[in-house]
Amino acid sequence: MRYATPTLLGRILWWLLGTTVITIVSIGFLFFSGEHLHPLVVMCLIVVIALLCSAILLQIFRRHFLNPLNQLMLVSHQVTTTHDTKLRAHRQHQDELGKVVDTFNAMLDQMERREADLKAERDKATQAHRESEAMAEEARETMRRLTFEVQVRQKVENKLTEFQNYLNSIINSMPSALIAVDEHLSVTQWNTEATRISGSGNDQAVGFPLHDAFPFLGQHRDLIIKALSEQSVKTRHNLELDVEGSPMRVELVVYPLQHTETRGAVIRLDDVTEQYRLEEVMVQTEKMMSVGGLAAGMAHEINNPLGAIVQNAQNVQRRLDPHLNRNQKDANDIGLDLDLMQQYLISREVPNFLTNITESGLRASRIVSNMLQFSRNSDLWLQSYPIGQLIEQAINIALNDYNLKAGFTEHNLFVDQDFRAPSTPVPCVMTELEQVLLNLMKNAAQAIRERFESLNDIDEGIIQIRQYVDDNQCVIEVGDNGSGMDEATRKRIFEPFFTTKDVGVGTGLGLSVSFFIITNHHHGQMSVSSELGEGTCFKIRLPLTVADEEAPSEVA
Repeated sequence: MRYATPTLLGRILWWLLGTTVITIVSIGFLFFSGEHLHPLVVMCLIVVIALLCSAILLQIFRRHFLNPLNQLMLVSHQVTTTHDTKLRAHRQHQDELGKVVDTFNAMLDQMERREADLKAERDKATQAHRESEAMAEEARETMRRLTFEVQVRQKVENKLTEFQNYLNSIINSMPSALIAVDEHLSVTQWNTEATRISGSGNDQAVGFPLHDAFPFLGQHRDLIIKALSEQSVKTRHNLELDVEGSPMRVELVVYPLQHTETRGAVIRLDDVTEQYRLEEVMVQTEKMMSVGGLAAGMAHEINNPLGAIVQNAQNVQRRLDPHLNRNQKDANDIGLDLDLMQQYLISREVPNFLTNITESGLRASRIVSNMLQFSRNSDLWLQSYPIGQLIEQAINIALNDYNLKAGFTEHNLFVDQDFRAPSTPVPCVMTELEQVLLNLMKNAAQAIRERFESLNDIDEGIIQIRQYVDDNQCVIEVGDNGSGMDEATRKRIFEPFFTTKDVGVGTGLGLSVSFFIITNHHHGQMSVSSELGEGTCFKIRLPLTVADEEAPSEVA
């Protein structure tokens, strides 16, 4: 059988009970043994015994209650001041105070564990904070590097964009059409001139097959493929291309890309229309100079027998005239009836033959005179003259020309005048320039007459004469809404003796002489544009300044 450990309160009660019993026994003993003692002595003894018992009881209380409690308070104070949770209270008795000590120590154990946990968590938090700080610093460093890289990349991209825009500006500023294609002939680059010539915008060309973006180049696919396969430059000259309804002469050059991993080619289209026309003019001028050289050698040889033919034909006409006194006298002397002879000559059409001989001779003489224009030095000087007044004089002469007005009524032929700078003085030979303008207006009237007779699709004929100043040159345009001419005729229109008129109607020298007067005598330019069924326009460009301003220029 186990006995329970006495509690602190039980022991105290037992101590109080024992002390009381001892006191009572001591008092009884004193009563019964000291009946002869003085009562005061008895009381003193009782008090002493009571005090002794109280001291003993107090000592017991201090030992079993106050000392453990003080120790517990001391440990609690030390833990509070030093924060040392490893301190423990010593258990002295197996009683309630011992349980309090155990509970206090358990609390300290729990505090120690919690502090250890808190320290571990704090260490973890500190480590995490350090790691986060390190990561943040690394992130900041990475961000600084990224920011720097972004700035560098942005600068590089800006430079690349600026350089690309610069290259595009150069490419778009070029007068040639530049088109880049890959090995599959898909467009990769397209400049402004290519847009103008083809009519396809950049968004309609880049990334599309070349034959879709520019059908004209699709016709020359073989040349591009050959340039790519042979890695050599290929060229085609003098190709005709229609741009906005106007014919254009172009030169096609294909350059294969060199020293690059990407295969492709650059296609260049150059507008050589003006160069082509200048070459035509040079060829025409060379032909006319050749004719001029021939004319110089032929003119005098032809003029002498031609003059004799015309003169003798005119003499025969006069010798056969019955109204001349000399003819009547000689006829009477030999007994010839002039009236009968005249009837015979008329019946045999001899006068008509003589008239034809005379007219043909005079016509041949005019041809020779025109031929001499190519080689003869003129004694006229280039003199400044108001161009508007000169054109007006030429128009008045043309409107009073019977041959020009033949076939027209007063209501179906008009001359439309548009003079922008009529008072401009132009160095010229007035009579020669009038001759040129008159020739052009006669040709315009003839073309309108042909359209009336062949097509009859217009109500009125219009000869339009424009004058303006451009690039220090006086420009005169003579246009009409006549029958026009095809390209083959246009190319030969300034050739000597070339004419589209019937035999005997034209000599073929009018326009060639006009061309020579403008280009050689006046140092100007003369060109023509025409479409069959649409009309014709001749353009004359005359310089406003004389080459040698110190002295008048002699016409060569």
